Amino acid sequence: MLFGASIPRQCIEEGLLDEILVHVMPVLLGDGVRLFARTDAPPVELEKLGVAESGQLTDLRFRVLR
Repeated sequence: MLFGASIPRQCIEEGLLDEILVHVMPVLLGDGVRLFARTDAPPVELEKLGVAESGQLTDLRFRVLR
């Protein structure tokens, strides 16, 4: 399990990540690191595996396609 932006992005680039789980909440945090900023690389293809909601939290689960 990885948290943050930099380490997960590096794992995606190295082909080490199988799935991505994104938690979405209605809170604006201000400035920060873009979650998966990749300016010089092709897009990462994802397959949606599921969506789950609990209160105001929404979980988005994706498989990373290679």
